[in-house]
Formats: sequence, C-alpha cells, structure tokens
Amino acid sequence: MNRTIFSALFLLAACQPVLPDVPRSDGGTRQSQVFKHAHNDYEHPRPLFDALDAGFESVEVDVWIDGTDIGVSHTGAPFKGSLKALYLDPLAQLVRTRGRVNRSGRPFFVWLDLKQGDQKLLDLIATQLEEYPMLTRFQDDQPALSGAVTVILTGSDSGKKALVERPSPRPYIRDSNSYSPMDPQSDSKWGAYALNYNAFMQWDGQGTISAAQQRQLDNLVAGAHQAGRQVRLYAAPETPAWWRVARKSGVDFVGGDDLSGIASVFAEPILP
Repeated sequence: MNRTIFSALFLLAACQPVLPDVPRSDGGTRQSQVFKHAHNDYEHPRPLFDALDAGFESVEVDVWIDGTDIGVSHTGAPFKGSLKALYLDPLAQLVRTRGRVNRSGRPFFVWLDLKQGDQKLLDLIATQLEEYPMLTRFQDDQPALSGAVTVILTGSDSGKKALVERPSPRPYIRDSNSYSPMDPQSDSKWGAYALNYNAFMQWDGQGTISAAQQRQLDNLVAGAHQAGRQVRLYAAPETPAWWRVARKSGVDFVGGDDLSGIASVFAEPILP
C-alpha cells in the first residue's frame, strides 16, 4: 500500500472514538423503525416520485436562497427547481388525496440540508413551512402534533439551531452532526443525528463486517436511541453489504443514491 495512503488511514483510525458499550433495550434489532433514505433526492430524474415509487420514506433536499424563493441544488445556481414546486406542493397534494404520503402509511421525512446560514434563507424556510398543515409541529414542553410529513433540519449548524429557537409550535426539528455518549436527552428542538460514517467506522462495506466494527456500530445506534434520537450515517459505503448491516443494526435512516439497490436489500428477509 502507498505509504501516504497508509498514513492517512492510520491517522483516520486513530481519530475515531471507541464508543462505550450501551445495552440494547430493543433486543438488538429495530428493523420496524428503519427507513429508506434518498440521498440528494433531487438528483434523480423525477425528484420525490422516483423515491416514492421505490418505497422510500425519507428524502434529502439541499436548499439555498434563490432570489425571493428557496432553490434546490447541491452547489447553488442553476437550481433544479424550488422547494415548494419539487417537494412541498406535491407532498401536500398526496396527503390531500390519500391522507398520507406512502401507500404503506409509514411516516415520511424530508431532511432539509441548509447550505447557507443566511438570515434570509432561515426566514423563507420558517415562512414557507408554516403554510403546510401536513407537517409535524413540535411544541415546547408538550407532545408533538404528528403530521404526515416530518421535516428534519440538517446542514448549517448555526442556521438550524437558530430556526429551532423560534417560538413553538415549529414545523421542523433539527439534527446534530456530532455525537457524544454524554449528549442530553432529545427534546422538541433536537431529535436526530446525521453523522459522517468515516468519523466512527473503518469498514469499507465489502465482505463481512468484523466483530469489533459491528460492536462500534451497535454502540453508536444504541447510544443515539437511548438519548431518544434517530440516527443517519452519511458518506457510508454504497454497497449491499453495508445496507444489510445498517438495516439489521437498526440505523434509522439507511441511505444512498442507488434507489433500486437499497430497495432490493430491503425486500430481502432479515437473516438472524
């Protein structure tokens, strides 16, 4: 192996925390809570609908300021379209027609990846989302008002934290892109983790996961769940082996770009 590459891998492994053991209160499995997640969903030929047709329950949407509107794109202009036209209005129409998004009746999630922390974008998000009654509303010191669609804010740390400080009820909740076993319990503002796979895991998603790496993953998932939060791992391997392990381990959102590949894995029986 090239010495430079070996050194980089060694440093990466050295920086990865070894997570403490956390007892699994769910008997080691949470498959019924696992959702298929479409990474950068807007890159598909039919944003939202390709994911829905493949049975996905979660989509990721990168958002920017586009004049007086919210544009959807990975890198900014030119935009694929607006948040309203590509996602909010079609979802509202589905809920009006069906009473839900998915035919299965399972919950549906939209991860809004804030590519900017600009105040104008934050104001636009808060104003636009308030117009859609199908969205889950999060209330301070009271249970959430469940809706057909739940919005999770990710991306800009300052932006998502500022949005959840607005008065409740709020039509969104935020994630965190960092995890500690000492994190407080979830609340009406912070309900999920979106974590870089490579910050915790070394497995490349090929072959069989080692016992040590499985234990690391189990402790991460159990720690997040013990805190009352859902967990998503991004930059994870795009392989059937990883998707199978993630599903069986109870990673709440198992995502990637290969919709048909992920759907095929989820159609398989879960092996002991």
